[in-house]
Amino acid sequence: MDWTDFKKYVTGNNDAYILTDDAYIEQCWDEAEELVTHFVGTQTVPQSIMDRAALICGAALYQTRKTPMGIAQFGEDNSPIRLARDPMQGAYPLLKAYMVVGI
Repeated sequence: MDWTDFKKYVTGNNDAYILTDDAYIEQCWDEAEELVTHFVGTQTVPQSIMDRAALICGAALYQTRKTPMGIAQFGEDNSPIRLARDPMQGAYPLLKAYMVVGI
């Protein structure tokens, strides 16, 4: 998986997003891969899980551009919702299933 696959994921593969900021999307993907790789460390995690975790983390990083203060508005009534401050929050449950914890 590479940043162009990530671009399709965050833009919905919609032609209206042709003029997106590719440099920013690529930067978010690179940062997401680094965060996931750092968290996993020397543990063995299937590549498909690593890719999914990077997609989730990268999407969180990408969305922070639209919500720099961490508040987004969704729904018909534009209810404010605080976004996670840690972009890895959605990826942790996927990755922790493969992490070996020693005592």
